[in-house]
Amino acid sequence: MISVPVEAVAPGDTAVFVARQPIMDRAGRVVAYELLFRDGPTGVGRIDDDLRCTTAVVERAVGSIGLERLVGNKAAFLNCPHDFLFSNYPDVLPASRFVLEILESVEPSSALARRCSELRGAGFQLALDDVRTMTGDIRWFLPSVDIVKIDWPFVERAELPELVSQLKRAGKVVLAEKVEQAEDAELARHLGCDLLQGYYFAKPQILSGKRSMPPVKAILHVFDLVGSDAPLDSIARALKETPMLVAQLLRLANSSEQPNGKAERISSLKQALSIAGSSRLLQWCGLLLYANRDGLPVDEDPLALLAQRRAHFMEQAIDAMTDGPRSLVATAYLTGMLSLLHVACHMELRAFVDELPVSDSIREAILNGDGVLGELLSIAALLERGDAAAATVRLQRLVASPAELQKIIECY
Repeated sequence: MISVPVEAVAPGDTAVFVARQPIMDRAGRVVAYELLFRDGPTGVGRIDDDLRCTTAVVERAVGSIGLERLVGNKAAFLNCPHDFLFSNYPDVLPASRFVLEILESVEPSSALARRCSELRGAGFQLALDDVRTMTGDIRWFLPSVDIVKIDWPFVERAELPELVSQLKRAGKVVLAEKVEQAEDAELARHLGCDLLQGYYFAKPQILSGKRSMPPVKAILHVFDLVGSDAPLDSIARALKETPMLVAQLLRLANSSEQPNGKAERISSLKQALSIAGSSRLLQWCGLLLYANRDGLPVDEDPLALLAQRRAHFMEQAIDAMTDGPRSLVATAYLTGMLSLLHVACHMELRAFVDELPVSDSIREAILNGDGVLGELLSIAALLERGDAAAATVRLQRLVASPAELQKIIECY
């Protein structure tokens, strides 16, 4: 698992943060992490809007930071207010990786029980947070959840054995949270708690990444196309204008629960769209807009523009090759678009490429300059340095037509 320390990204408008606290099994092994909202590199998060904070954690975990970097192959616990549970936002998450925690502020109801049944049917596990006593409402609601988190310091020690026993008899996984002393950890194990969490094991660790938010107009355009059931070709064309959204689409596809979501290496935007699914992309665009309702950066990013120019150059060059592999046109565009994004994300090149589920041809081109895609990236770099003569000589080996060659060079 790749972790980005807080020090790697300077605090400021472009930095985003998520805290994670490990959840242990009885043997002390980390089996999951609870993801927590943070608005800075230190301290606790200021929770002024539960829904905004939860959607921000989702965007950062799946988009800006990446789920694989944040929790590896472990499960992720997510605090969920009422409005999040009843929204479509959970649709963007890989259900088998997430435990949705029902906050203590959410009132048990028949409607909530039905919604929990839907979410469990989709593959999520549900946890009831901050339980301190066995009330009638909680006893009635227990069949709707899989895990119960006992608010350990706020339960009288004499009452803990019966509370744990009742939950175990109901068939629930019992998690002791806010465990801060060795004797509390030992008591929780002795009473039969399955999972443990708290400062005794580890304080929340803050991880950070660079905010990689596309312009509002780009999100809205893609949102509109997906919402109107536009053909994948049209959506792919719109995505070509927004390199940052492309990187997030790849992470979305990589977290897909379709059988080919992990195994299949991605070579084109249409393929990534097919794996991620139009519905998840639609929900993702909506989440981006909500999570940043105070305004996204609308100025054009020069680095993103340069990546887009590279992508267009590579697409044109492949298209102009007399005996070129036509199947590489879409792959060439994606390669150019991704080739500079590690700089925008403040990441080391190999770490950035390693977390993207791209094909070997793209990976080797970006990392080592291999193959025709790597050669085109090298030529693009020459053009960016102003060495058009050297670029022309190398491009002549690939593009036979002088007219096409000149057109490509001039367009760059």
